[in-house]
Amino acid sequence: MELRQLQTFCTAAETLNFTKAALKLGYVQSNITSQIRQLEEELKVKLFDRFGRRLELTSEGKKFLKQAENILQLCERAKDELSPESFRGTLTIGAAEALCVYRLPKLLLEYRKRYPFVEIRVQTESYKPLSDLIRNNSIDIALALSNQIDPPDLDGKALFNEKMIVVVSPFHPLAQKKQLEPKDLSNECLILSPEGCGYRPIILAVLEKYDLKLSGIMELSSVGARKECAICGLGVTILPKIAAKSELEQGKLMELDWKGPSFDVKTQVMWHREKWLSPIINAFLELCNSIKN
Repeated sequence: MELRQLQTFCTAAETLNFTKAALKLGYVQSNITSQIRQLEEELKVKLFDRFGRRLELTSEGKKFLKQAENILQLCERAKDELSPESFRGTLTIGAAEALCVYRLPKLLLEYRKRYPFVEIRVQTESYKPLSDLIRNNSIDIALALSNQIDPPDLDGKALFNEKMIVVVSPFHPLAQKKQLEPKDLSNECLILSPEGCGYRPIILAVLEKYDLKLSGIMELSSVGARKECAICGLGVTILPKIAAKSELEQGKLMELDWKGPSFDVKTQVMWHREKWLSPIINAFLELCNSIKN
């Protein structure tokens, strides 16, 4: 039994005329006749009595009409509930702080325009906690700063290439240098993100490669706090350029011409490989994919 057979039967029951039913559905009359015959053979009952050119529903046909109409109504309701205009539910997103401030709002604005009935919850964490939250099914998807996704249970896509920059206060001694070599960081205080941040290992690998001896490391989980400490002259920090755009334009921070290995990372959207991606999750992923670099 197929839905199109049910639709044909209901239309024929409404018109009580195969020719009119064919015109209404865009079929040839022989197609209507064939579908009704197949339905009667499957149900092993007669659905219509034929009196010359006139049709009448049999008692079995009248009973089946109610069931067929209910089935078609349920199908329409299911389609309506899954249509973009009727998306309902909760989307739980995890995001790195910098992305939560500088990337996610634009995505959420467009998503809310398209799917206004979806409730959105956002949790801010660094890469390692975000990975754990996905594995625990505490969040649906995450936006993280990292160059790779942990195999084998996580999956994802790179959305943006994030340029990482070395910044200091304009009054910091390093601000006078035209070019900054790795050795110039020796005896400086480096303001870093804590363990679990996606780009922290990249920075530490450079320090290890050049065997740099710092005067100290200051760890702050907040991007805003790291910027403020750098503005006050407490040390050097390395940030995604998008996170320092305002301070650079205002002259509160200065980007140094870094000549060492690149610290650049990617904005990745990631999810659990075995998680069922519901329509509201897929809609967000499709939106991410439509605006990626």
